[in-house]
Amino acid sequence: MKVIGITGGIGSGKSLVARIMIDKYRAFFINTDKIAKDQMEIGGISYQGVVDYFGSGILTENGAIDSKKLSQIVFKDKEKLQKLNDLTHPQVLEVVVNELKRLRASGQVNYAIIETALMIEAGFDYICDTVWYVYSPEDVRKDRLMKERNYSEEKINSIMKSQSKDEDFRRYFTTVIENTGSIEDLETQIKNILDKFPEIVDTQKNMTIDKDN
Repeated sequence: MKVIGITGGIGSGKSLVARIMIDKYRAFFINTDKIAKDQMEIGGISYQGVVDYFGSGILTENGAIDSKKLSQIVFKDKEKLQKLNDLTHPQVLEVVVNELKRLRASGQVNYAIIETALMIEAGFDYICDTVWYVYSPEDVRKDRLMKERNYSEEKINSIMKSQSKDEDFRRYFTTVIENTGSIEDLETQIKNILDKFPEIVDTQKNMTIDKDN
């Protein structure tokens, strides 16, 4: 089983690359965002630590953490963002490591993918066999986020400011997927990368995978 990390700035197209891997190559998607969100639910392992640090002002009327309020705080303050990461990332990483152990033991998965903008910060790069950096120009990313997620320019700028820059990603990760064209172009880039992997045998059918299907 190959563990593939997919990283890049917000709006770069990480989820699209992950979707291609899921649809075309039957990759197992480990959703780190969902794990982190679940762990910050009432009773979750990260809940109390986050509330203790950020205060009751981030809570809704029923005591749940309001993700919008929390985001408004951390994306304007790097120190508080780092603190939130410190409070949540170790628990998420532990779940991911255990999930990878389970997948390997099952012998039924050829590719497991981990998508995150914080590949290095969260320590996920150490548990990946390879990391793909998905690049898209900043102006394209901003336009995409405004149209598809209805983000304000202020919110986009604050998030981008808190994330690694293009030159940082490229310095750490040499496998770059250029999300500057069509979906077909993305699929071709992914196929070319996978073709360089050692031959993988389909454990379900006991035959070599045809990466075109």
